[in-house]
Amino acid sequence: MPKQTPKVGLKESFLKDVEKAFDTLEKAGQKVTVQAIHDKTGGSMNKVCLAVRIVRERRETKRREAESVPDMPAEVREAFEAAWVQTYRVADASAADARKSFADEIAKKNAEIEEREAVIGDLEAKKAALESELKAAKEAEYEAQLSMTKLEGTVGQYERDLQIANGKLEERDIILRAFVTSPR
Repeated sequence: MPKQTPKVGLKESFLKDVEKAFDTLEKAGQKVTVQAIHDKTGGSMNKVCLAVRIVRERRETKRREAESVPDMPAEVREAFEAAWVQTYRVADASAADARKSFADEIAKKNAEIEEREAVIGDLEAKKAALESELKAAKEAEYEAQLSMTKLEGTVGQYERDLQIANGKLEERDIILRAFVTSPR
């Protein structure tokens, strides 16, 4: 709120002179200062300073009054309120339809999601079963390879034993032939 200035000892004619000096300086494009007003009006600096404050306050009040928006006439207000009510009703009806439509769409999407989740659940169960079968097959493969390795070792041992036995048989045959062919 602007500072209230006392009007003690100032005549209205002096204030009009200060107002004219304001206008003159502004039209000339000069800066409005207390000294510039004093140069145009004369008088004591105290009176000029006080008068400048009063004139500035009056100008500010006039400016605010000019910028203020007048109250809306009752007829105009009623017309705007009626238009607003009608607009709101139309918008609300559209919004209600949209909410219902959105609710239906959301329900449809939720059903799709549940269906897809069920399919995913089935696929995950099948995957788990296949992983279990794969693990069992790998274990069976390992056991089979272990058994095969043992059997290969056993077959290898039997082949060595057979070679040794064949070698002993050949040696015996040689001895027997030598014995049979030798003169006694």
